[in-house]
Amino acid sequence: MSTTSETKRSARVVYRGPGAARSLLVGLGALAILGGLACAEPLDEPNEDSLKASFVAQIEADEYVRDLSVYGDEIHFARRDGSGEHVEWEVRIDSLSVEPWGGDEADVAGRVVSGWSVAGRPVSVEVGPNGLVTDMPIWVLDAGLAPECWALWDEEAKTWGW
Repeated sequence: MSTTSETKRSARVVYRGPGAARSLLVGLGALAILGGLACAEPLDEPNEDSLKASFVAQIEADEYVRDLSVYGDEIHFARRDGSGEHVEWEVRIDSLSVEPWGGDEADVAGRVVSGWSVAGRPVSVEVGPNGLVTDMPIWVLDAGLAPECWALWDEEAKTWGW
């Protein structure tokens, strides 16, 4: 049986502060998300689960994205705006589809339709006389993402390319 002093010492060793606890919870949440996706469909096959995981990974790959979490078809994260302040983003996946692609680049394409909002305001996308007009930030577009975007399946690498 442990004494009170041993218990306190153990608690001091385990507890590393609120940042460590949050990191542990975020890590466990990510593990649960990936585990849930892995149980549903293999991630090395061109299917909706691997497409969604790749879409989320594209967002997370931006060096300024932090605190990313996924709840079903909603993705929440914080990212700096033009003034340097972190603002809350929400991406709602409306649909995912995987379909044959007739091009030379790939045999399979994935399509993601999503709604984006920043600080509670929807990001607009409109059809203008010269095509689509959007206030989507350039970092999103540079990542190959948009409210409607396509990814091509690389069979050799077993990954989606954006």
